[in-house]
Amino acid sequence: MQYRWEEIDQLAAILEAEAAGHPVDTDRARDLAERLVRLCPDIAKTMNRVVERFAPEAATAAA
Repeated sequence: MQYRWEEIDQLAAILEAEAAGHPVDTDRARDLAERLVRLCPDIAKTMNRVVERFAPEAATAAA
């Protein structure tokens, strides 16, 4: 399986920024995770959790 490191690196940076308490582009995080679901089926389960985490409904519930 060939990974898309550019997308993985971008998503990792977003997740690290969020963990550090910085504001993040949730739409971009969700888009990257959705793309990785298709490109990397072996990590799809984890990426689906990221998609759920950054869904608009999740942001409303967290507020």
